[in-house]
Amino acid sequence: MPSGGACHQAQHAIRRRHCPCPDKQPSVEQTSKILLSLTPSEVAVLGEGINFLRNKQDGKNYIVYKDNGILRACKNLCKHQGGLFIKDIEDITGRGVRCTKHNWKLDVSSMKYVNPPDSFCQDELVVETDINNGLVLIELHPPNPWDTDPRKPEDLAFGEVQVTYVTHACMDIQLGDIRMMFDPWLIGPAFARGWWLLHEPPSDWFERLCRADLIYISHMHSDHLSYPTLKKLAEQRPDVPIYVGKTERPVFWYLDQSGVKLTNINIVPFGVWQQVNKNLRFMILMDGVHPEMDTCIIVEYKGHKILNTVDCTRPNGGKLPENVDLMMSDFAGGASGFPMTFSGGKFTEEWKAQFIKTERKKLLNYKAQLVNDFKPKIYCPFAGYFVEAHPSDSYIKETNLKNDPTELNNLIKKKSNGVSTWTPKPGAVLDLGRMINDPTD
Repeated sequence: MPSGGACHQAQHAIRRRHCPCPDKQPSVEQTSKILLSLTPSEVAVLGEGINFLRNKQDGKNYIVYKDNGILRACKNLCKHQGGLFIKDIEDITGRGVRCTKHNWKLDVSSMKYVNPPDSFCQDELVVETDINNGLVLIELHPPNPWDTDPRKPEDLAFGEVQVTYVTHACMDIQLGDIRMMFDPWLIGPAFARGWWLLHEPPSDWFERLCRADLIYISHMHSDHLSYPTLKKLAEQRPDVPIYVGKTERPVFWYLDQSGVKLTNINIVPFGVWQQVNKNLRFMILMDGVHPEMDTCIIVEYKGHKILNTVDCTRPNGGKLPENVDLMMSDFAGGASGFPMTFSGGKFTEEWKAQFIKTERKKLLNYKAQLVNDFKPKIYCPFAGYFVEAHPSDSYIKETNLKNDPTELNNLIKKKSNGVSTWTPKPGAVLDLGRMINDPTD
């Protein structure tokens, strides 16, 4: 176990400063929270190996792993979509647990996920002895990067901040004098002709793209990183600033092979404000489930935040700013080939239909819960407007049904009072100043 000095640190707020610019950066605190306390008698009955524990006050669940007096602990919460772990009866080592949602497996002796292999680690809790010789499980909370150099929201004029839906995950955002675009997939299919745009982009899409002052690309999937789109852009504006997060798998891994001549790609660290001008800045964050690949972004203009979680399964590990002005996320599901491409055994058409229906409901509830947790003023479902249009994919199109954005928005209205929803349609424009002034507009 950690030393008593570490216990003293963990049980009191640990003050740390992030001061690359002392004149502008305020002090940022790391805090701690005791999640579960065990009496000496409860500690005495902890068995060797895996112990499942529950806090009776708040109903939260935890796992404590004991090995010759050494204790490790974590939340009983799968990183994928928050499922509950149970003992993995197939694991003969006695160190494995399995998620009841999607069968992800965790080795609690190392806190590493073993399925998917070579993925990532579970966030570990601090285990300390209290003054009565019991135990406490402590969670350390690092400071939120977006809280550095906080800015109060200023009044927005009508038309000053406008969000225009282009197609799929592509948004064209006017922020004062700056135009920013997200994930421009505007030409042809993605995923080897598997996906096609559901909504044809507007006739002036190329002019819009060339007028962009900066472009954010969230990850390397071809419905977000579209080399055909960027190739056409590079013919006229090869120097347009493009920003991507510093992931382990570079977004532009195949740039040289693509033949696309872009000259201004900026790879930025996570959790650091990128200042565009005195009113505009943005910050790229990683995904908690796929940190090696997926990213999301916070855009702030005059103190007003737009949060775009794109395809992140658990954006920033589930820690996001609350009460942002606009939150956008994917909604559709239907991206996996499982189980449509399987046959025989249990994979009957009836089993597939029920499985897909259940998975769709899980995703709808998960997205609605995220919105309920972070309570944005406005929520927009996007990054799901695609269709399997090729004749060879007709079976997948008919079988692998996707979520409807209106259904998700209706669920959000039931769960979250005060959250307005915006379902983007081709050519639709959201005026942020108007919506803040009158949410019923």
